[in-house]
Amino acid sequence: MDLWRKIGTGIVMIVPGFVFGGLLWSFTHSWLAVLGVEIVMVIILWSILTGKLGGQTAEAHNH
Repeated sequence: MDLWRKIGTGIVMIVPGFVFGGLLWSFTHSWLAVLGVEIVMVIILWSILTGKLGGQTAEAHNH
């Protein structure tokens, strides 16, 4: 995955981070819960960027 695609994916992942963080805050009023959701979103983003969650391995992409 090239640099611009990684940057674009990171920008797109900001939206669910804000939405789920705000939704959870409105239900729980707990910063720890919001922090937990944001950490999960970062883990998902990292998995996408490293190719572990995209359904396509690095070897398949290179061929």
